[in-house]
Amino acid sequence: MRMKIAMLATAALCAGCLGLFGCSSGGSASDEGEAVPAEASQEEAVETDFPLTIDGCTTTTDYEGNPAIIVTYTWTNNSDEAQMFSVAIDDKAFQNGVELDFATIMSTDGSFDAQAAMNEIKPGATQTVQQAFLLDDQSDVTVECTEMFDFSDTVLAEQTFSVA
Repeated sequence: MRMKIAMLATAALCAGCLGLFGCSSGGSASDEGEAVPAEASQEEAVETDFPLTIDGCTTTTDYEGNPAIIVTYTWTNNSDEAQMFSVAIDDKAFQNGVELDFATIMSTDGSFDAQAAMNEIKPGATQTVQQAFLLDDQSDVTVECTEMFDFSDTVLAEQTFSVA
């Protein structure tokens, strides 16, 4: 059983890393660095080893100039072992019901830290991480987070942002 979980974790990590190197999708331009207000408040937290909040999102562009958003999360590791956000949490963004691709953001001013999601944190520690997603258009974006290896797909946090 532990071997299966280890293999699933490795596969998920590889898939997440591939996403960081960018996939492109169409869309129209938006103002870089613009804060995007949340439309809906987050629901009451569910019981989990990895409580988290979706703190907000800003618009930007990826390394090719395509419109993107950067979503900021704060999470706590309440498990018994050190964990990485990218292995513990499955975060997804959707526009018009379709999942968005991860974006590759080149930040020279330190405003985006893609590495933080891959750094382990010890039990009891809290961390702020960011993930970037390519926008398909200017419609609302819904961000959902679930626990990676909780097959009940219980949503830990969900928030909708306007990017228009």
